[in-house]
Amino acid sequence: MVDKHKLAKLADVITNYSIAVKKGEKILLRGYGFDSYPLIKELYRECIKAGAIQVDVRFSHDEMSKVFFDHANKEQMEYLSDLDKKVAESYDAMVQIVADANPYEMTDVDIKKIQTVQKSRKILGEILHKKRWCLFYYPTIASAMLAKKSLDEWEEFVFDSCLLNWKEEEKMQIKFKELMLKVKEVRVTGEETDMTLSIAGQKWKTCCGKRNLPDGEIFTAPVRTSANGTIRFNVPTHYQSQDFDWVKLWMKDGKVIKEESNNQKALTEILNTDPGARYHGEFAFGLNNNIKQGTRQILFDEKMGKSLHMALGRCYEECPNGNDSNIHWDMIYRFEWAGAELYFDGKKVYSKTKWIDKRFEFLN
Repeated sequence: MVDKHKLAKLADVITNYSIAVKKGEKILLRGYGFDSYPLIKELYRECIKAGAIQVDVRFSHDEMSKVFFDHANKEQMEYLSDLDKKVAESYDAMVQIVADANPYEMTDVDIKKIQTVQKSRKILGEILHKKRWCLFYYPTIASAMLAKKSLDEWEEFVFDSCLLNWKEEEKMQIKFKELMLKVKEVRVTGEETDMTLSIAGQKWKTCCGKRNLPDGEIFTAPVRTSANGTIRFNVPTHYQSQDFDWVKLWMKDGKVIKEESNNQKALTEILNTDPGARYHGEFAFGLNNNIKQGTRQILFDEKMGKSLHMALGRCYEECPNGNDSNIHWDMIYRFEWAGAELYFDGKKVYSKTKWIDKRFEFLN
């Protein structure tokens, strides 16, 4: 059973720090899976205490989504009312709590159907993500199984990776960000990897518990046509109800021209979603040293200390590179597992397990 003290503390962090609810605001709380209820309840309490004038609670479940995809026609999948847009526009902030009962519920759903719905509802995500928002994965039996941990061990891991001193983390991230603003080219080498890309002139964003929980990364977007070479993402991932133990990409002028994976068919189908799906919209470094192992849950794994991740598809408005897509798929590359070396503007700064350039030693 989740520690009630930690649950209340997390609700306080999300409400009063992550989305910083103010008196008179309208808040949307979304629970994906009914196991999210204990935290939704605490968030509701904190939002009311903070003076929110309206707190809407909505639950959905993958079993219901499966029914929809099994029986909906094209018109139903593409439908979006003007009211949906107006409601989304009315909120000041949003919290999303994911608590899937079965991460494989949608495995046999035609990916093209999912893509149709994603395309039709993309505008809602764009509206809501211009607001203040926070996303959290609630620890469940299903997510513990996905991470291959006992429930008690998983709950402790989840909360310990989220309840950090985010103000202190922000100081460290700002220092890293200021250094990266001076870097123009990044090269990554390691097992089945030799890739270069440009970040010259790109913006960087720190992530200190105000969007995702857990958090702990700094991100940018690579110059859209700059990535060349190969990279083998070595942290197992779970995306669109599909498992991928590894993904290897060959890139030329920013575009994925060849791809390989143990789940080849699903990988190619996702990359063929639209033209932007074969270009990267994000490049980032994971900095949360409380996350040391893969969990097949991107929200955790992308924050893993001493790692980088790159997202195929849509870029973020905070760090744009002109790439647009209906997908945003983060793939993670753990340095130690690949025996990786990093070069910034031709100078080696990282080797296998640690930062070797004095400017970056504070990250060790």
